[in-house]
Amino acid sequence: MPRIPPTLFRHARRINPLLPSLLPVCRDLRSSQNELRWLGEHAAEVASKSGQKHETLLERYVHRRAKGEPLQYILGSEFFGDLEIKCRPGVLIPRQETATSVSHLAALLSKAWKQSPASKPISVLDLCTGTGCIPLLFQHELSKQSPGKDAIANIVGVDISSTALSLAEENKVIQLRELRTSASPYAKTLHLFRNIHFLQADVLARSGPSSVTGRLQQIQTNRIKPSYEIIISNPPYISSSAFRRTTAASVRRFEPKLALVPPSTDSGLFPSGSANKQGLDDGDIFYPRVLEIAAECDAKVVLVEVADIEQACRVAAMADGWHVEIWRDDPAARGESGEEYVGVGGEGGRQVRVLGTGNGRSVLFTKGNWIRG
Repeated sequence: MPRIPPTLFRHARRINPLLPSLLPVCRDLRSSQNELRWLGEHAAEVASKSGQKHETLLERYVHRRAKGEPLQYILGSEFFGDLEIKCRPGVLIPRQETATSVSHLAALLSKAWKQSPASKPISVLDLCTGTGCIPLLFQHELSKQSPGKDAIANIVGVDISSTALSLAEENKVIQLRELRTSASPYAKTLHLFRNIHFLQADVLARSGPSSVTGRLQQIQTNRIKPSYEIIISNPPYISSSAFRRTTAASVRRFEPKLALVPPSTDSGLFPSGSANKQGLDDGDIFYPRVLEIAAECDAKVVLVEVADIEQACRVAAMADGWHVEIWRDDPAARGESGEEYVGVGGEGGRQVRVLGTGNGRSVLFTKGNWIRG
């Protein structure tokens, strides 16, 4: 990383004495000025409600940011698509690339429904839900793109972390309040957002009361096999070696490792009976289990996030009986090379279509006549 010239620090100090502290983490003057402005606005808002001094708050926020703490934790929120999602230390910060994939999936579903008006409401399961951003945005996007259609019967977000689930519930309450108090055209979808629920369960557990299907059966009055047509998951997918070598320092220091790196087989967190089979890369451990849950729930669509195109190819090769596509950061965009395919599964494997532009971001599994990217 190139050094910041001393002349830039001097120039920043002349603009504002607090600005040089932000240069090392922001890397350029314009970004530093933007962050100082956002921190100042946040300090003013907090000061107006708490009676604390604006200057004291601002200095405290700048000091935290200068130490590398993510801006989203300091400001307390991040935009995820159209929604402002509350953030808190201990819960993974939502990423816009995830929002793009979720919105694209909603757009494909809306298009399918317009071609088949008799389609029934669907149930959605979000595994490793974190802040609850995916269920909330998915419902918002379907309400926006399919107005007047009660597309969702039920959405359940699952996480092992009680801290994450508490924040997810908060975010649901915030979105319900926004709908109640705004003149938004989506206010009439208030009842659909009430159909979003959050549940504590261990995605990696294959059986027992803490497993996903076990917990779902506990909350169903009829105790029948749970059925969810769509499963979405942004699971921990960073390998232990990549976490040490390539993950940004601010992510390693401040965001929860539980949401980033799958547990190792000798950590004590790995559930009995789900050992790493067939020499999987330790960043890939969640994906076979997600597909098993999909089979248990009779899912027809599964969308999982990945780190890059290499991991996307490994995950795509896990498909058995599924149609598979790989999505890049912007799956709706047309790449310069036109149709793109990659081989998965080694020699003798199959060709999988890759959509969009940017980094490899998601893998879509579908069955039957359900959506295609």
